[in-house]
Amino acid sequence: MKQTMLLGAVLLTVLSTGCKPKYTQPELGARKAEILTEGKFQFKDLNKNGKVDPYEDWRLPMEKRIADLVSQMTLEEKVGLMFHPNIAVNESGVVKYDLTPEEKEMMRRMEEEGYAGPIGPGGQNAGAMAMGQMRRTATAKSYIEEKNFRCILNNGVAAPKQFANWSNGMQEIAEASRLGIPIVFSSDPRHSAKLGGHVSGTQYFSHITNGEGQVGITAGGDPDMMRRFGEIMAEEYRAVGLHMFLGPQVDVITEPRWSRNMGCFSESAELTAEMTGALIEGAQGDHVGPGKILVHLKHWPGSGPHLGGSGRWLVYPGNNQEYHYLPWKKGIEKGALAAMGYYSGTYYDSLNVNYSYHMSTEVLYGELGFKGAICTDWGVVGNGPLKPSLQGKTTKKDNMEMIINAGVDQMGSETQPELVVELVKEGRITPERIDQAASRILQWHFILGLFENPYVDPEKAALVLQSPENEAFGLECQRVSNVLLTNNGTLPAKEGIKLYVDGIDPAVAAGYGTVVDKPADADLIVYRTTSSPDRGGFFGPPPTPAPRGRNRRPAPPAPRMDPFAPQEVDIDFPAVKMARLQELVDSGKPVVADINPTGSSLVITPELKALPQAMILSFDPTDAAVLDVIFGRHNPHSKLPFEIPSSMDAVRAQKEDVPFDSPDPSFPFGFGLSY
Repeated sequence: MKQTMLLGAVLLTVLSTGCKPKYTQPELGARKAEILTEGKFQFKDLNKNGKVDPYEDWRLPMEKRIADLVSQMTLEEKVGLMFHPNIAVNESGVVKYDLTPEEKEMMRRMEEEGYAGPIGPGGQNAGAMAMGQMRRTATAKSYIEEKNFRCILNNGVAAPKQFANWSNGMQEIAEASRLGIPIVFSSDPRHSAKLGGHVSGTQYFSHITNGEGQVGITAGGDPDMMRRFGEIMAEEYRAVGLHMFLGPQVDVITEPRWSRNMGCFSESAELTAEMTGALIEGAQGDHVGPGKILVHLKHWPGSGPHLGGSGRWLVYPGNNQEYHYLPWKKGIEKGALAAMGYYSGTYYDSLNVNYSYHMSTEVLYGELGFKGAICTDWGVVGNGPLKPSLQGKTTKKDNMEMIINAGVDQMGSETQPELVVELVKEGRITPERIDQAASRILQWHFILGLFENPYVDPEKAALVLQSPENEAFGLECQRVSNVLLTNNGTLPAKEGIKLYVDGIDPAVAAGYGTVVDKPADADLIVYRTTSSPDRGGFFGPPPTPAPRGRNRRPAPPAPRMDPFAPQEVDIDFPAVKMARLQELVDSGKPVVADINPTGSSLVITPELKALPQAMILSFDPTDAAVLDVIFGRHNPHSKLPFEIPSSMDAVRAQKEDVPFDSPDPSFPFGFGLSY
């Protein structure tokens, strides 16, 4: 193995009129490609032909480099770009290059049996279990050398040095391939106070924000804080070899029952757009390149207003679809080059948005002016087109045909490029469409500077992640992720008092007062819990399609009595938790209730509002950040980024796509107390 050749960011210039520098030699990193010298400049011989091809010439415009590379690629290499599968770094940081003999035998048997796997009660999950087994056997040889994948989701965890070594090892295999095309590594959010969901395990990144979205920072109301978050995210992602953030989620919270609301920014499209712009400015900078990352806007222009908050149908009964486009317009204006398509069906043609030519091409590219590449959400191919006349009647190959011809360039989680190759050879997808998709995707690789240097410094990575400066900033973000809703004078509490805590780590609480075992012995009770609403529902029938060419005409909702319509999504505070809160209040001691919404928003009834002596709404901060607010180490100033309904009847009365229309809300948008 060659040692990485780092030529340094030495300024080498060609003098043009005015004696201004015309070119700046970038830092090159090479392990398998030779370095070629042309005059004062140096280049990587990625295709190993002994000359500088246009796609290897960093002096040329990106469009010319992409055109040259696409002209040299085989059909299989182009199609490989159109897949975005998963491979997770492991704690050891060792690249899994090939299968063991035992794993190969398991794969052979799975293929013979039609990917049948362990079957759960009732026979469900056989396919899912089998696919999970297959992903655990994913290898660099299969994905990089055989299937030509060059965009990979890495949601694994490892210590910074091991993480960086793994990224370098994968890039080295890619560089050794025929054309030396590097890998764009994406990741879901990694800067949560507590890891969970898509990325779980030991947290090696700085503890900055809530689970998936940015609603907590938005409550703080400071775009500069959001911008700094983007900068730190880019710094820490690039340190370990990650290049794309699968976010932000720019859906607008106008339907309080939707289960993805707490991954968003706000109920205000204007505030969402402002914070989206700030985050992109931090993450991508003025010019994406080394040290910066690409964002991947999600979930879809107009996503969020789901029928009844459940099911998979987007509706606009208030004729307010364009309102939901505002954050997308801002993201595109700020240079976003990646967009994700959600699972939902649209009333326009009863198709999942990624199966709809109108939504994917006419709206996103035509109406909104998007210039990047669209990738489906993970599993969209398998879910099918949703249209009732097609549901259950299409194959995976049919689904890929519909998605690609609708204008979508990449399929998340899929691993069967041979199906797309077959579609091209059968004439169902044109070679020109494949070239278009490959060209759109390759923008990511070139603009990130990966053709020049995809490698990172493992020793530096260990110093960058969780630096004292980043951790201090993270604590402040967690502090602003608390909105003080009510306070009868109980707060701020005095440090050193006797505390009874429920839902808070007693060891953390001991840093603020003396923790006691019984509510009756306490001077103050702190009850920290989540809203935890039950969710569920069926897909339901689609609303009546709008006439052609009138994509924003509201459609009548599906009858609520239909047995296949979405089930009621109840976002009332759970009765069992209400009873526990009442029990603590009945102790006669002052109670602070800290409620963390989980997914959906929540209803706070007048009865709940009046029960504790003080109430905080928090967005996944640490226990310490909540206690900092309670004890006055942080004077709360954050404001609600969405309104809080006062009853489920009020929730039912509002329109899914209209903001701030809940009758008599318990707390309006922008509400928040201070000391």
